[in-house]
Amino acid sequence: MTGIHKGYLDTSIGLIHFRSAGEAGRPELLLLHQTASSSAMYEAMMERLAGRFRILAPDTPGFGQSDSLKAPASLAAYSTALAEAVRKFGFGSPSFVFGHHTGASIAVQMESDAPGFCRKLALSGPPYLNAAQRRALREGVVPIRLSPDGAHLQTLWQRLRAKDPSAPLALTHREFLLNLAAGERYHEAYQAVADHDFEGQLARIACPTLLMAGPHDTLLDSLDGASRALPSAEVVRLPRGNTYVCDLETDLVAEQLVRFFGPG
Repeated sequence: MTGIHKGYLDTSIGLIHFRSAGEAGRPELLLLHQTASSSAMYEAMMERLAGRFRILAPDTPGFGQSDSLKAPASLAAYSTALAEAVRKFGFGSPSFVFGHHTGASIAVQMESDAPGFCRKLALSGPPYLNAAQRRALREGVVPIRLSPDGAHLQTLWQRLRAKDPSAPLALTHREFLLNLAAGERYHEAYQAVADHDFEGQLARIACPTLLMAGPHDTLLDSLDGASRALPSAEVVRLPRGNTYVCDLETDLVAEQLVRFFGPG
């Protein structure tokens, strides 16, 4: 890992941990991660893109090394906290914004809260959810319950391996530790996504928008609904990739971002 810096931004909800790369004066790029990961998922991509952009990748409140929200999570609360962190970091507006899964929801909320925040918006695996998917998130994602014999550890490990049985063990282990670190409140982000008016907010987006997903992404089918909500959006179906596309198909995603965001 070269040229990536870490730090904390002091905000009204507490400390927001971040990774950054690239030189000041380059076009500003904000990267928003999926749940229950952290900005660690963008390290490889940041190394690819640091020569073109000034990059900020914060940890969503309650994940990675960021403090948790004081109140129950919502997309509006995440948006407010991260917008404050972006200002504290010194990013101007508008910026280029990329979000993957939950990060895509947060990106749409941020642009909805402050139209013009994004010069261009790229969304990977946009969570355009149907009623059954929303119900599954509300009912199926529950807090991690500790068990004296450590059975919860095996359950979590098996769930993460099931996402991609061929993923490098180091990647599964990283995500395993990040899920554990999120603690009893990790499920709140999924609840927030289930309650988010993603389709309504997406339909009102005015800036150029890119929608993309790989063939094995759990949210691949969401591309159709998202493109109907925002007919002006460009849609790209990547030839490879799943929920870990940013880690495992870094070049594919980076190429799309360079192409779409352009030189500045």
